[in-house]
Amino acid sequence: MKVLFLTGMYPTPKYPQKGIFCHEQVKALKQQNIDVDVVVPMPFYDNEVKCKEWTFEGVSISYIKFFKLPRAYDFHKTGKNLFRALKRKIDFTKYDVIHADSALPTGYASMLASKKCDIPYVVHVHGLDVFLEKSYKDYKNKNKIVRACALAYENASAVVGVSDKTLQNIEKRVELQNKKFVAFNGVDDKKFVPVEHENDKTQFISVGNLIPLKAHDYTIRAVKSLVDKGFNNIHLDIVGRGYLEEELKELVKELDLINYVSFYGYIPYDKVRDMMQKSDAFILPSYYEALGCVYLEAMACGLPVVGCYENGIDEVYEDGKEGFLIENKNQEQLNLAMERLLDKNLCKTMGEKARQLVEGKFTWLDSARSVKDVYKKVVKGSENGI
Repeated sequence: MKVLFLTGMYPTPKYPQKGIFCHEQVKALKQQNIDVDVVVPMPFYDNEVKCKEWTFEGVSISYIKFFKLPRAYDFHKTGKNLFRALKRKIDFTKYDVIHADSALPTGYASMLASKKCDIPYVVHVHGLDVFLEKSYKDYKNKNKIVRACALAYENASAVVGVSDKTLQNIEKRVELQNKKFVAFNGVDDKKFVPVEHENDKTQFISVGNLIPLKAHDYTIRAVKSLVDKGFNNIHLDIVGRGYLEEELKELVKELDLINYVSFYGYIPYDKVRDMMQKSDAFILPSYYEALGCVYLEAMACGLPVVGCYENGIDEVYEDGKEGFLIENKNQEQLNLAMERLLDKNLCKTMGEKARQLVEGKFTWLDSARSVKDVYKKVVKGSENGI
């Protein structure tokens, strides 16, 4: 089976960690004997990528420029613009399935290619904001963006969500009937493994962009709560970059936590793993997360995790078993969860269960098998005229 994998979320030579979850998915699909061609659309003004092709960890990647205005002035048109660019470069007829990583622009472009060449396409949903309403709520063309997304989902042969919640959000507007499937994100359980270590302090780690929805400010305030209670033998490492960096650093200063919180910014993927392996617990109380591969990576490293209900991660583990689940934006519950994780024995027990859980059903090969099954269904349906 030959698949055209269209994604705007994929590593580049400058940022090899960008969209790493899509890259891991592709590698796992290749291990399942799926012949995958990766094409990454780039706005014509984007100078991040200087090359047209790049090979990364055995995967050949093609970068194709397309017309898109800065900001979101024409975002509802980007699918059409991308299709125009792709049809000049790609022979769609050699593929059995087109895999789009989102509704816009790749899903809409795939819809047009599907209609032109009679090839089934799959939209793979990675975010809870499936109609992009939050991202573009202040734009006059918001309704056109929503409609373009709906068309991409309505005409797809299958819609795959990284959690059931992503599909639930789509079905608030579009009836998916029998073409919806869940393929959870995964983790490389050979790369992310537990490592024996001894910490003098309880070492917390948080990995995520420094943006509001990751709720790093809540995590920092939870550290303050512990310090004020006399728990001085703790430390929090925050890994990630984003526009809230200076604001969060200022918060650390205001709360007198300079000796308790460290910021690491953007660091290589392997370094993130190394830091996880030397930590005791993973904290990320995101209040808007489709799933979050970092939770699975931390669990694979043998760490208990703290996440939030009403996000995809609450479909993965149980509160009090592999970690703790709290309500979104609930400072008191977060404080209590982190205080309970000061118990090293509890951390170890939960971490062992977390590792067992991901080994059993949340590897990238598990995810790839689920996606491969979807491919088979849509190809069979196409051949039977369904």
